[in-house]
Amino acid sequence: MSRAGVYKIDITPPIGIDFIGYHRPEGISDIDERIYSTAFVFEHNDNKSIFISVDNIGMLIEDTSVIRERIAAELDVSYEKITVVFTHTHSGPATVSSSEIVKAYKTILIENTVKAAVMAHERMHPSEVGWNVTLGDIGVNRREETADGKVKMGTNEKGVVDKRIGLMAVRHQQDHSLSGAIVFCTAHPNVLKSDSDCLSGDYPGETRRILEHILGCPVIIVQGASGNVNARYRGSREAVEKMAYALSGGVLTMIPSIEYKKISRLHTNSTIMPMPLIEIPEPEGIERMAANAEEQWGVNTSKWHTHMLEKYEQNDRHISIDVEIQAFHINEGSFSGIPMEPFSESALEIQGKLKNPLAFFGGYTNGYLGYLPTKEAYPYGGYEVELNPVVYGPITNLWMPPVEDTSQKVVHKVLEMHRESERG
Repeated sequence: MSRAGVYKIDITPPIGIDFIGYHRPEGISDIDERIYSTAFVFEHNDNKSIFISVDNIGMLIEDTSVIRERIAAELDVSYEKITVVFTHTHSGPATVSSSEIVKAYKTILIENTVKAAVMAHERMHPSEVGWNVTLGDIGVNRREETADGKVKMGTNEKGVVDKRIGLMAVRHQQDHSLSGAIVFCTAHPNVLKSDSDCLSGDYPGETRRILEHILGCPVIIVQGASGNVNARYRGSREAVEKMAYALSGGVLTMIPSIEYKKISRLHTNSTIMPMPLIEIPEPEGIERMAANAEEQWGVNTSKWHTHMLEKYEQNDRHISIDVEIQAFHINEGSFSGIPMEPFSESALEIQGKLKNPLAFFGGYTNGYLGYLPTKEAYPYGGYEVELNPVVYGPITNLWMPPVEDTSQKVVHKVLEMHRESERG
């Protein structure tokens, strides 16, 4: 049995709700485009996997777990076989706040995302899938080296970028019409900045609009290891369109040469890895980290500062949190993901060691914690290494950066999971 089902549902929030991404003093004042949750359900014999994309910067792990738990109960599918990815748009609605409008919206978002999975399950039909991959120039490394040997947020044309654009298309077995498409790419959806007050899916949303119009089926855009990769074009609605034309153009060139097959391999596995964080520094170091974040990002760091001092005074300087690593395999392709923002070097290492250009790795999967830099990035510091935990740690619980060899351990785990899938 080789079956698949797809369903797309509207999750557009009310006007006035807070943004999440770039700071805006006011909430969403207009809707540039509506946003969605889209669910794919795949079945091979009695084995099912569910793959869902949500237009959001990334919900907390506990909220994403609610979605997965409810779908698991509704469809009698194992929790570990449910993958929820976030498009990471920086012009979408907040889901973490004491605001009543945000809490009410989160409830609706969760309910509709669960509904999308149930409806996709009801719409399963005999299907075939096909993979393809090409290269595209949609991202640019953003860790620009400064004169003092550190980095700032900027443009590093010589920096590493995973330029692969991947495509998995799903079609009806009987009439060969397309029923869905999953696009894999690597570039931060931060084209629109803080001067935009409109709700937008950013370039993934515009790319989806173009492709759905041409292909006649739901399309989702899955973000790769873009922790150190910005969109190549930024700052305007025109830049969103340039990104979307570049990405959709690459996708459309692959459609004619796809070879479709029945689902013969379907496996989703998950593991929990303990992730130690860097030791909390002396009070002077805590003060320095807080001051740097306030100076460079204009944020209030008092909550982080107070919590770190309390941990230090309690002699509780070694923090460890768990991180889930999940791998979704179907036929010859795969996507492995973590609830973090990994660097492109990690994705390319996985692809190289597996010798498979259809082995994709990315972040924003099953929740959000923060960044996962490579070991080589730590001496240079910068936002992704030093500042993000100070800014967002009080929300995500990633209070300090992961220890320096964490990305290597994650890569090793992903490779292990691929070997396990091949055996099983």
